[in-house]
Amino acid sequence: MSFSSDIKKELCAINEKNPCCRRSELAAILLFGGSFGSDVTLRAERADVFRRICGLLKKVLGMTEIQEEPDIRVPADLLDELGLYPEGADVSIDEEVFDKDCCKRAFFRGAFLMAGTAADPRKNYRLELFAYNETVASLASEMLESFGLSPGNVRRKNYYVIYLEDYESVSDSLVIMGAQKSMLNLSYIQIEKDISNENNRRNNFMIANMDKAMTVSANQCAAIDELARTGMLETLDEGLKAVAYARAEHPEMSLNELAQLTGVSKSTLSRRLNKLLELGNPQSGGKE
Repeated sequence: MSFSSDIKKELCAINEKNPCCRRSELAAILLFGGSFGSDVTLRAERADVFRRICGLLKKVLGMTEIQEEPDIRVPADLLDELGLYPEGADVSIDEEVFDKDCCKRAFFRGAFLMAGTAADPRKNYRLELFAYNETVASLASEMLESFGLSPGNVRRKNYYVIYLEDYESVSDSLVIMGAQKSMLNLSYIQIEKDISNENNRRNNFMIANMDKAMTVSANQCAAIDELARTGMLETLDEGLKAVAYARAEHPEMSLNELAQLTGVSKSTLSRRLNKLLELGNPQSGGKE
C-alpha cells in the first residue's frame, strides 16, 4: 500500500463529531472532486472514501438515497447549505465554511481525500493537492499559509498543483489533517534516514582518512627507498634506521600500530618519519 493510501485510509477512519467540520470537509470534497453543472457529480475511486462521502451527505445534507455507483450526484439546490455558489465555470465560497481552525483542518482533510497525493517518503518528501479551478487553488494555498506552511504553486496544463516539499511541511500537514499515525511513520522514516546518513558520513570520513594515511605511508616508503638506494640509510642513527626498517616492512600500519611495534611514543615516531621524509626527499620539507 502506498503512503497516500495509508493517509487516506487513516483519514477515512476519523469520526468527525462537529457539524461545522463535517460541513467544511464535504464542501472541500465537492470543490476538489466535483464537476459543477445542473448537479454536482463526483467520483470516489476508493471504497472507503466513497463510504465517507455518503456518510457526510446523509449527516450534513440529509441525503438518504445515494446511488451505489462510483459517480455520486449532489443536487445543485443543496449547495447553499455548504456555502458553495456555482457561477458558470467558477465557484464562489462562503468564508464561514472555514471560519474556525477546526473547520480549516477538516477542509484540508476533504481536499486531500479527493485530490491529494503524497510521495513515498523513503524517496522524496512531497505532498500535492490538485485543483481544476484557480479560485479553489488560491483558497487551498491561503488555508495552508494560515497554518504557517509555505506551499508552492504550479500550473500543469488544465489544472493547478499546490504542493509542499520538505519533511517539516509534510509532517505538519499530516498533523493538520489528523493523520497522526502517518505522521509518526514519516518520523520513523526520517530517523532511519538520519541514522543512515550519519553512518555514511562516518564511513566516508574513515575512508578519506585511510586514503590519506596510505598516501602518507607511500611517500614515507618512497623516501626510505631513496635513502637505501643512495646508501644514506646505513649512515643514520639507530633510532632512525629502526623506524625506517619498520615502516618499509609494514606500510599498512597506522602511526599507533607502528609506535607500538618500534617501542617509541607516537610523537617521537612522527618526528623520525618526518626526518626520513626530509632526508629522502628534501623538497617535501618533511611535511605530510
